[in-house]
Amino acid sequence: MKKITILLFLIAVTTCVTAQETTKRSRTFNYFNRTEAGFSFGVGNFKTDRIDGIQKTIRNDEMVISFQTINGIAYHSRIGLGIGIGVEKWQHGLFFPVFGQLCYDVRPRDNTFFGTVSLGSSIGKRYSTNHFQQGDGGFMFQVGIGYKMKVYKRLRFYYELFYKYQAIHSSYSNEISTDSIPLVRQVDYKVPLHFLGFRIGITFY
Repeated sequence: MKKITILLFLIAVTTCVTAQETTKRSRTFNYFNRTEAGFSFGVGNFKTDRIDGIQKTIRNDEMVISFQTINGIAYHSRIGLGIGIGVEKWQHGLFFPVFGQLCYDVRPRDNTFFGTVSLGSSIGKRYSTNHFQQGDGGFMFQVGIGYKMKVYKRLRFYYELFYKYQAIHSSYSNEISTDSIPLVRQVDYKVPLHFLGFRIGITFY
């Protein structure tokens, strides 16, 4: 009877330790979701199309309202790697960014500063104006720093400041005067646009 009791005790202890180890392993990687809305404004200048042989440099006055969601896997709920999709309404365009994002919490706490880096591409159009022709979305790079705080269990609220680079691919027709027949040349070019912005969001993991 004593041997059976000891055996049952050892089985119970082994089961308990195994369960704890399994729980710890299962919490090494966690699914997470980030849902956020933001506002950004253009900074710097960019060159316009060449109209009548003249190319101008104008200020980037775009203002962008964005909404996006990121889903991925976090290591120890601190280092996350995810894939995001979103929608951006520009003054002169509409884009749908698709990107990968790396996020990192500065400290393993409920309330902490964090950083993000995103790489991807935007699908969509920048509409034509008096200064430039219609353009297509291209490469996108984004880096941000923010602060998040615990709301409830695994739910966090956060706010973030960010910088974004967005390339726009466009083309226009440039007429070249000759002694005989005017030649029309198609010019393809890339416009690098820079933005600063602020966003708020919630994250669940």
